[in-house]
Amino acid sequence: MDRPLGCSGKDDAVVGRRSLRLVASNGEISGGPGGPVKAKRLALDTQDTQDEAIARILSNCLDHFTANAPALRAIGDPEAVHQSRVALRRLRAFLGLLKQAMPTLDLSATAAQAKAIAGALGDTRDWDVLREGLEKGPRSFLGDEPAFYALLDEIELRRHQARDAARAAISSPQTYRFVNELRQIIARRPWREHGKDTGAKGSARALAIKALNRLHRRAVKKCDGVASFPPERRHEARIALKKARYGAEFFESLFSGKDARAYLRDLAMIQDQLGDENDRATAARLLKEITEADVAQKTMRAAWFLEGWRARADSQSGGAVRLAERRLRKLKPFWR
Repeated sequence: MDRPLGCSGKDDAVVGRRSLRLVASNGEISGGPGGPVKAKRLALDTQDTQDEAIARILSNCLDHFTANAPALRAIGDPEAVHQSRVALRRLRAFLGLLKQAMPTLDLSATAAQAKAIAGALGDTRDWDVLREGLEKGPRSFLGDEPAFYALLDEIELRRHQARDAARAAISSPQTYRFVNELRQIIARRPWREHGKDTGAKGSARALAIKALNRLHRRAVKKCDGVASFPPERRHEARIALKKARYGAEFFESLFSGKDARAYLRDLAMIQDQLGDENDRATAARLLKEITEADVAQKTMRAAWFLEGWRARADSQSGGAVRLAERRLRKLKPFWR
């Protein structure tokens, strides 16, 4: 039976039950497994201080992560895994934003812990995406092929192994310490000593404008000529887009709702167009992993077909990527 998040023994369990009530303000982590939970929309006020906004955004990211722990820990819910990873990416994006705004504020250890936990959850999400991708198209062409069923069996085996690893990671003492340490940081508010006028009314909006300008410019720069980029540079472009999107989500309530929603909608569309290619690259990597371990070559025929399927999709994706780049150039910031 799995122990509560981060508990390693009897004494830890006592501390754990007390700490869990502090971890998530919505209380969801201390309940039953429930289901996956998306991030709650932030509602900042134009008169908010930087101090208030930073604490609320960090709390929002942490609550998003902890709210998905029960479903992930209990049954390894694939969507809970996804939402947990999104929560950690959002947190790391905001910590990076803070580092730019306050260079002397050192939260690098927290960012490194978040990255390590996300990495431990990454494999199960990749196998889930591969299985979902096979269901969307290739299965209709390979449904009666024995090699395809052998391939599905191998994928399912690795999905379950990755899911067990994710459940162990979310229940580890390291993850629990990360959660408690971040909650302590939010309570202590060390950024007060590293930023100017963090307590000034309306300073949250000033922070937002500066951060969003930088994130937007970086995304446009990273995506300039993206259609001709090798996979590594396209991945960097996707990360820049993702950070710009998270930044916009953090601060959208400080500006015009209509303009912010339009920006986020278009940015998500651009990100998705580049994301499809990344999913195909991940699928190729996982299929290679299976075929290299398949001594009897039971899955080889299906893997060859799927590699051709991926290559054909890649060759047809250039137009969509160029369209995404044009859309990004025309994207109008909502924070002016």
